[in-house]
Amino acid sequence: MKKIIFALMATSIMMVSCKKDEPETAGPSPIEIVLPSSYNFDNVSYGGQTARLDMLEAMTAELKKANAGTQVDSSLLARMYSNSGNPFGDAVLDGSGKQLKNKTYSSVGAFNFSYFEYLMKRQGDISQFAGNTWSAGNAGVATSGTKSYFFDENGVEYTQIIEKGLMGAVFYYNIAEVYTRPGKIGASVDNTTVTPGEGTDMEHHWDEAFGYFGAPIDFTSSVTANARYHAKYSQKGQAAGLETTDKVMNQFIKGRYGITNKNYNYRDQAATQLRVEYEKILVTTAIHYLNSAKSNFSDNALRNHALSESYAFIFSLAYNSDKVISNTDFDLVKSYFEVAAGPTTVPSFLAITVADINSAIDKLSSVYSLDAVKGSL
Repeated sequence: MKKIIFALMATSIMMVSCKKDEPETAGPSPIEIVLPSSYNFDNVSYGGQTARLDMLEAMTAELKKANAGTQVDSSLLARMYSNSGNPFGDAVLDGSGKQLKNKTYSSVGAFNFSYFEYLMKRQGDISQFAGNTWSAGNAGVATSGTKSYFFDENGVEYTQIIEKGLMGAVFYYNIAEVYTRPGKIGASVDNTTVTPGEGTDMEHHWDEAFGYFGAPIDFTSSVTANARYHAKYSQKGQAAGLETTDKVMNQFIKGRYGITNKNYNYRDQAATQLRVEYEKILVTTAIHYLNSAKSNFSDNALRNHALSESYAFIFSLAYNSDKVISNTDFDLVKSYFEVAAGPTTVPSFLAITVADINSAIDKLSSVYSLDAVKGSL
């Protein structure tokens, strides 16, 4: 009996030893996810966003009439903003039921819809001087070569503040604070019921975010035709080697892929990273125009035009609660442009110096780790 027991123990030990010596069998390889190369998904729909982009184009065309010496109709601008009284003369836009005003950031504490209404009223009032030549303290048109721009008495071009500002207060705000947040793409949002032509509610909300970007579905750094607004300006950072265009586009694609395939880790990763990469569009574009203002500092037309654009891109940073820049640094950068801050106070460029511009560039580039490329933006 003892011999039998010892034999069984020896056999067991040998079996255990053999098991330990055997190489482990590898499990199944993880499936590699290959994302689409374009935003070409089923049931993509963002007609409302396209309409609002078109509305802003029409408003900008009205604002630019002052550049040619024509007074701007502020009441028409107001009706365009709220899409009331068939202001566009376009049956599609007038009858779309869409507007820019009710999608504009509305809270107190940043440049909200009231600020833009104030600027539109001011543009109408002071553009009575559009036939005059601009000088410090006097509204009018400044010309450089074939380019002419209408400025207020402080050298501010309201056309740029309104257009680029609404790009921030409507387009960027809705992407960063509305359509990439849980209220639109979270667990409580339906991602099962498909509406033909629109997809699920969650898919549609993500598509609406993409619509505000202003990009065609096949947009890349090498396919840039028909890019508008932030999609167009994303190429400033792309040209400096930051891949701004491709990174933002990739996050839009990744997020939609994640939602469609119910890969919610992908969705959440894309939403977070999209806000990071999109913010860089604003910063790189702001630095680009600050560089332009500095290199054209002795040219009233080109300097003030560039400062107006840069200022609007800088204050647009406020529309993302996850912004990288601190409120202290944000206020510091804006202070180089402003005489006084407030919801109805426009900036003044009369006292700005090259040193101020350099300080704004250096602060932005330091906060966003762009020191290596700030000179090439």
